[in-house]
Amino acid sequence: MEEATPQDAGSGSVEQLSKSLVRYALSCEHSRKPIKRPDINEKVLGSHARMFKEVFAHANAQLMDIFGTQLVELPKAEKVTLRQKRDAAKSDSQSKSTSIWVLQTIMPEQYRLPGVVGPSRPLEEGQINREDSYVGLYTMTIAMITIAGGMIPEGKLDRALRRMNADQTTPLGTKDKTLAAMVKDGYIVKVKDSSSGEETVDYIVGPRGKVEVGRDGVAQFVRNMYGDSEKQDELERRIQRTLDVADASNVKAPGVETASGGASQVAGRNRRRARNEADEL
Repeated sequence: MEEATPQDAGSGSVEQLSKSLVRYALSCEHSRKPIKRPDINEKVLGSHARMFKEVFAHANAQLMDIFGTQLVELPKAEKVTLRQKRDAAKSDSQSKSTSIWVLQTIMPEQYRLPGVVGPSRPLEEGQINREDSYVGLYTMTIAMITIAGGMIPEGKLDRALRRMNADQTTPLGTKDKTLAAMVKDGYIVKVKDSSSGEETVDYIVGPRGKVEVGRDGVAQFVRNMYGDSEKQDELERRIQRTLDVADASNVKAPGVETASGGASQVAGRNRRRARNEADEL
């Protein structure tokens, strides 16, 4: 990094403010708290809010150079139910920006190994690493949602967790407590819909889940589950096809708010195709 010049020495300088933003970003990431622009203005910039762009860019450069991470903006929450889609269509705000960020690693793949990264914290012998268990559980959950076509019914997720002996308790507590933590942290989203007259509960991948795990994370997870295979080309083909189906289910086509039910039928067909792909995997 460049050395601070004499005019950068004040508390309102870009150098000092960027250092404060780096510390704030790291503290937020430690607790999985999203980094919001209003919070940055209040807790970091104060009376220097007009310097946001310059300070943000400088802090991001420091994060990349020193910590191997970068600030990545979270995508907007998906509109899944008919009511959500109608409300979004009526809204005057068409901005795609959320002004909410999380830290994402930019470390090369060859360094993302357990022997290099090491455990999240030192543990006594025989002690369960709850942090690593949580990472494994939310990665598995995101993978199951993706493989199911981008949305999974609550009952199907419960059955899958039961097969993993995680239907009652997990290293983090009860199943419900663990799922609630995933929702709170933005890894998954719980969707309740009663537009059909009967309430249904489904789960979709949340904004943090898309950024932190995403398509590549799900694909790598499936590869690791299968290990070395003689039919690697066939596995890759099935993975790609499954991910494409999941992406197609998330496309917001024009006119989805109409009462014809066309969008619901398309989503239903995509999910049925995804179930067939999941059976193949």
